[in-house]
Amino acid sequence: MTTSDKQFDSQFDKVENLVHYLWIGCNYASAPKRVLIMGDSHYTVNDEGEFCLEEYDRCVTDKEYTRGIINCAIEEGSWKFHTNLQKTFLDESDMDVEGFWNKIASYNFIQEPMKGTHEVPSLADYETAWKCLADVVQIIKPDVCIFVGLRNDKGMNILEEKGVKYSIQTLDEKINNSYPKRGELQFVDGNKLPFYMIHHTAQYYSPQLWYDFLNKEIPEVVSFLDK
Repeated sequence: MTTSDKQFDSQFDKVENLVHYLWIGCNYASAPKRVLIMGDSHYTVNDEGEFCLEEYDRCVTDKEYTRGIINCAIEEGSWKFHTNLQKTFLDESDMDVEGFWNKIASYNFIQEPMKGTHEVPSLADYETAWKCLADVVQIIKPDVCIFVGLRNDKGMNILEEKGVKYSIQTLDEKINNSYPKRGELQFVDGNKLPFYMIHHTAQYYSPQLWYDFLNKEIPEVVSFLDK
């Protein structure tokens, strides 16, 4: 069974409003390219898509919640979010799913669990998410960040409170009826983090098209993840 590296947990405990520990692949810290992949939200619903209080309570109290979901995805391949993400970076004829997750760091951007499949995060949720990310980046020092979801640029101006400058642009290339975004975070210490926002992998998503896009933008990262 693959498990998350826990070397950063004591530092994660100090990040205000960070609900869950990040998934940290066992090879992330020593990787030639540190890749942080951001999910969207946790949805605390039952199999019928209805709000489940028990699941919500578990989500907000269990710091290992995200890690448990990723472990389940590795072992069972249960959700399109994960399977399509894996297909974006891995050769389908020889998919080393466990190896992929061992290389990366990942967590869900929005900290407040959604109570319905059609619920969307509030502006305050996005602002909290950006402040958490600014702190997390200082801990795990990624070289690039990939957001799964194109709406996550909301509330970015809150970064000014932490002295973080940012730039972002919507690119002209239309993929899956949407347009990718490219940006950069610039921290007070001079560290810069390039990031990309891609179409959500759970629906209306073509892994090959987004592989082509990312391979054009960050070929060394794509090559590393598929080794």
